[in-house]
Amino acid sequence: MRRVIVFVVLAALAALAAFWLAENPGRISIEWLGYRMEPPVGILVLAGVLLSIAVILIYRVITLILGTPGSIGRAFAAGRRKRGFRALSQGMVAVAAGDAQEAARWARKADSLLEDPPLTLLLSAQAAQLGGDEKAAEKYFEAMLEKPETRFLGLRGLVMQALKAGDDRRALGYVREAHALRPKTPWVVTNLFELSERTGDYDAAASALKQAAKIKALPKPEAEHNGAVITLAKAEMALAEGRRDEALSLARAADKADPDFLAAAVLHARLAVESERYREAAKVVERSWPRTPSAELAALYRKAVPAAKPLEQVKRFTKLAGLNPNHRDSHLVLAEANLEAALWGEARRHLGILVTLDGEDPARAQVCRLMAKLEEAERGDSEAARVWLEQAAHAPGDPAWVCNTCGAVANDWSVDCGACGAFDSLAWRAPRRVGMAALTGDGSAVARITAKPAHKPAAKAAEGPGKITLAPLPDQPPLPDCAPAEPSKPAAEEKAPALPAAKPAPKPAPKPAPTSAPPVAAKSPAPPVPVPSAPVPPAGPNGPQPSDVRIEEDDDPDEASAVEGYVPPRP
Repeated sequence: MRRVIVFVVLAALAALAAFWLAENPGRISIEWLGYRMEPPVGILVLAGVLLSIAVILIYRVITLILGTPGSIGRAFAAGRRKRGFRALSQGMVAVAAGDAQEAARWARKADSLLEDPPLTLLLSAQAAQLGGDEKAAEKYFEAMLEKPETRFLGLRGLVMQALKAGDDRRALGYVREAHALRPKTPWVVTNLFELSERTGDYDAAASALKQAAKIKALPKPEAEHNGAVITLAKAEMALAEGRRDEALSLARAADKADPDFLAAAVLHARLAVESERYREAAKVVERSWPRTPSAELAALYRKAVPAAKPLEQVKRFTKLAGLNPNHRDSHLVLAEANLEAALWGEARRHLGILVTLDGEDPARAQVCRLMAKLEEAERGDSEAARVWLEQAAHAPGDPAWVCNTCGAVANDWSVDCGACGAFDSLAWRAPRRVGMAALTGDGSAVARITAKPAHKPAAKAAEGPGKITLAPLPDQPPLPDCAPAEPSKPAAEEKAPALPAAKPAPKPAPKPAPTSAPPVAAKSPAPPVPVPSAPVPPAGPNGPQPSDVRIEEDDDPDEASAVEGYVPPRP
């Protein structure tokens, strides 16, 4: 449209000029070299226009003739450039497809056609990486450092090469150079934080973390948690160097920055206990228990009042458990506190409640150990305690510091995993177990914890040789039956000769018939699910040893009813 307007305007001016010349005719007198000419003004103007057109045409022809070689060269260069970019595109596709040989071939072709531009260097480096030639890739990335337009890209490639080789310090040097070029690039800031933390420069890591939060390279909650982790790492470093007051101050700051950070609460409470700041330690545990209860916090809560008696500890832990009453650790600490205070019924009740929670049946190792201690302390049943300890060896593990990246289990929290080196990967949880045997039966763990020991009725004992069957344990195959040897086997007769027949007892409780095991006293009917009974010990040269077999009498009903959690047998 613009060109049309210009053409119309020029045509109008030309027509106006021609009309004006026609209305104002005149002659011009020219004398040159003895000649005299008097042409009209219009003819002279027309001759000038034609002369100008001729001069322009002659100039164009001369320019075209002289510029033909250059035009031919430019055409060849354009075709070469076009083929070079086509080769570059094919090379990028080969890199994406993982074809190292094809990518290297296209990279060489693009390099020869495009005369080594930045993208060609990048393609050559990526092709070398794909082919496993790390030295060649590093050479290409270093060549990119020589050009200002490719220096930043080369630094990124060298950072990746150093990280792949495990050289964190060299990678940190390249990242600092990249940060000087472009300080607001997200990958530069995040890598600067991670590498500074990994190399132990926590001050630089904290500075990079603040910048990452400022440019929104990290979400604000994640940046705040990482800041607490760095502060806690500085506290551990100060503690290792003997600066305990500074360590306590830093642990307190980390705990305040992220109240849900269990490791910060644990270190804060531990340093407070070691500094005899018992009230501060107790408050830390009470504040953290509703969010992140753990066995480590419970142990520190116990140490916060070292002179407390067992019953006082029961009251304290009852208050603590009330802050998170449905958590497994609340029932666990109450069971342990009641066990130490010799409140057997309460201890057994909390252990029974614990295994009804999700993921707690079969019972975990700590529950099995507490049950072994309870059986030994309350009933003196060493054999039942042994069975529980055997089950503890095969039970699911208790919560510990487990790496979320590699699954390694650590004794204490650390800022980096000791196995894989991942940052802030340790979490307080139960380690994952593969190939665990499934629990058979419904509620067997609960019944075995809460039920009273069952005994065989005397009427069944009189039917023949006794056979004691142990209840199957969770996460274990059924235990073998402990039965005396058959009389037909000579070896069994040599090892376990029959005892003299017992005198018959008045009805309705006859004495058991002669067996290879000592008689068992008559008992009331057993509860629905029995607890594991002790197996019959192997016979000695003079027959079974009666002192090794524990014979229990009926519990006093009044005494039994006083034990909370006991269900009396049905008549």
